Amino acid sequence: MSGEEVLIPLSVFATGGWIVWTIATNIRRTRIARLAAETHARVLDRCAGSSEMITYLESSVARGFLDSAVMDGPNPAGRILNAFQAGSILSLIGFAAFLLRLDSFEHDGDRFLLVVAAMSLAVGLGFLISAAASWVLCRSWGLLAPTELRSNRA
Repeated sequence: MSGEEVLIPLSVFATGGWIVWTIATNIRRTRIARLAAETHARVLDRCAGSSEMITYLESSVARGFLDSAVMDGPNPAGRILNAFQAGSILSLIGFAAFLLRLDSFEHDGDRFLLVVAAMSLAVGLGFLISAAASWVLCRSWGLLAPTELRSNRA
């Protein structure tokens, strides 16, 4: 098998997986947004007058309820952690494939493991570099809360 014969099916599989993941994520977000909108509409319909509405909106329950309406706010720490996690896993898979390649006896299997190892290691290291750059930039822009503030929120 040549390098192209291995890369084409691998690329098709990766692209198909990404498409399925994107569609599933969007369906989930749409359902969550629809459910939140319906729930908020029901609660607001129960308020008979403006005085009840003002009293309700000033309560701590309403603040939490309205905060839940915002689905995905900026979460740089979560995104950095996700990139670090993906980079660590892919880098370890690439490293393991390189180690397996050393014990391989088949010539074709050797090439396949080399391609898989190189691709997963490159993508994994890319995620790790991206996570490090994001952490540095978010830290310098003040987007990451100091540890003291995070412990007080919990």
